[in-house]
Amino acid sequence: MHDLAGIISILDDECLRPGEPTDGSFLEKLAQRLDGHRHFYSHRRANIKTQKIMGRDEFCLVHYAGEVTYNVRTFIEKNNDLLFRDLQAVMASSGSSVVEHCFRSLNKADKKRPETAITQFKNSLNDLIKILSSKEPSYIRCIKPNDFKQPMQFDDKLVSHQVKYLGLMENLRVRRAGFAYRRTYEAFLERYKCLSPDTWPNYRGPARNGVQVLVDALNYEKEEYRMGNTKIFIRFPKTLFDTEDAFQLKKHAIATIIQSRWRGYHQRKLYLRMRHAAVVIQKWVRRFLAQRERARRRRAADVIRAFIKGFITRNGPETPENRRFLAIAKVHWLKRLSNQLPSKVLDLSWPTCPSTCQEASRELHRLHRAHLARKYRLALTPEDKKQFELKVLAETLFKGKKNSYPSSIRERFVTDRLPAEQRVLRDSFMASPAWPTGEQLMYSCEAVKYDRRGYKPRQRALLASDRALYVLDAASRRTFKLKHRLPLDKLKVVITNESDGLVLVKIPQELKKDKVNAQCAAGARGRAPVTCGGVSKSSQRRVTNCQILRRTKL
Repeated sequence: MHDLAGIISILDDECLRPGEPTDGSFLEKLAQRLDGHRHFYSHRRANIKTQKIMGRDEFCLVHYAGEVTYNVRTFIEKNNDLLFRDLQAVMASSGSSVVEHCFRSLNKADKKRPETAITQFKNSLNDLIKILSSKEPSYIRCIKPNDFKQPMQFDDKLVSHQVKYLGLMENLRVRRAGFAYRRTYEAFLERYKCLSPDTWPNYRGPARNGVQVLVDALNYEKEEYRMGNTKIFIRFPKTLFDTEDAFQLKKHAIATIIQSRWRGYHQRKLYLRMRHAAVVIQKWVRRFLAQRERARRRRAADVIRAFIKGFITRNGPETPENRRFLAIAKVHWLKRLSNQLPSKVLDLSWPTCPSTCQEASRELHRLHRAHLARKYRLALTPEDKKQFELKVLAETLFKGKKNSYPSSIRERFVTDRLPAEQRVLRDSFMASPAWPTGEQLMYSCEAVKYDRRGYKPRQRALLASDRALYVLDAASRRTFKLKHRLPLDKLKVVITNESDGLVLVKIPQELKKDKVNAQCAAGARGRAPVTCGGVSKSSQRRVTNCQILRRTKL
């Protein structure tokens, strides 16, 4: 009601006037001031039917939804329930944070009387209306089907009454007569922009232009909508319903897009997390590999340092520094030795060795020489073995005693120096009774005998058995004639220490049948002849003065 004649103003005036205001005086003033108002009546002004059910301390207000009866009892008391400023100040200074927060808005400089309860209520309503006016509220009309709160029961009279007094019929008539749907361009574009590819996902430009593009894409007829200054107006609900149905169908595609974007975002987030984990793993692996490489290089540096120290001290006594180098040097020397071992028994070369292996090298050299000698001996034929036995015997007899011995080492011993035609005669002689049974021929050669008078040379053949030396007459071409048989155990051989080829065989006096010296000239290939003679001094002198006419080979 109007502020100057309203119930709220009359209640405040009654509470603030001097004297003792009562609920009855308040009702009396309402009757005096508002008796002629069409929305107010009291017990005094009501009809008889209403007076029977209405008390004298009550009044009735006619609202748009119906009549409401109020009782004035305790109105004055409740309206005067004031919280004075001194009490508010006390509550604001409370130690409780909750109480202090509730009363902190006290204005201590304001000396006005506190507002009554009904004034505070009116101010709260005014603030609410102001807030609602600045917004675009959507009112929801709730219709009560029955008074018993029972499901599926509708009271037609009660429902019709509510529809009538809620103004739903008038609202429907207005909507059907004009544009039933109106929405700002921004809201309409934000909701339905997915229905056109030109406005999805964002429209770059004014919202009005975007809505125009959208309605063109939806094929709106000209009479179905109007474009206002800030809103779009749609006349027919069917148009709005079709638009909403298209939006509901499009939501599945939008949901698919959102799902794809979300999956992409989720997978990328998972990928980034996995990539970060991989980078962390790579970092630690590289760190581990770097540490291992560093340790390996340090070990290599230590090995090189120890090797260098060992190389520097390799010729000294064994120390912890050169022990490893010496071991490596020994291994390398043994490997080199295995590849450079002499393969011939006469090859005296030997690879050099480290200073610490001198004794081992000498022993290995000796063993290898013995191995080559044994290998060589096992490969010898019986004839070669016999030659070596003779060489060993010659070494025992002549080494260091005969100057020509070194030059004769390479020559092989020849057991038969007779010509071919004399060999036949020798074999015939050995088959005769003159050759003792059991004797083995060891050496045979030609010889020349010089007579004591005139020094006439005469052909002879010398046969040496294992028991005796045979001097045979070789002048005849048919047979050998035995001239002398000289036992070997009775003979003596004399040589000089010079580089000559002379051998003097001394014959004992008892073996000499005639006073003749047998002088035999013989020599090795490239050596001086060998002379055999009697033991008498005159014979020896004659032998030394004789000429050697023929050289024979031993």
